[in-house]
Amino acid sequence: MSQISELSIEELKDLQLEAAKLIEIKEEQAIEDAYFKIISIAESVGYSVEDLLKVGAASSKKKARKSVKPRYRSKANEQDTWTGRGKQPRWLVAEIEKGAKLEDLRIN
Repeated sequence: MSQISELSIEELKDLQLEAAKLIEIKEEQAIEDAYFKIISIAESVGYSVEDLLKVGAASSKKKARKSVKPRYRSKANEQDTWTGRGKQPRWLVAEIEKGAKLEDLRIN
């Protein structure tokens, strides 16, 4: 094959199309090869691929967290709340800097 820099624009475009088709074929073949390797491994340990996928699906499900009720509320804006977990929000830090006490903002 001649040097790529010596090819015409048309020849380069043809080469580009041919390369794209070849890449697609090779990717499909790689996926198919991986599929058969997985089947072979599963069968060698006495399981089906479906059995393995069930285990993977069950372990990837995360339990839903319960929402925590807020323990503190801003006196300036009732929508600003904090559960008491994690970093203190900006509105709380600002109110404490102004002299408010954390106990004063506690929701009864």
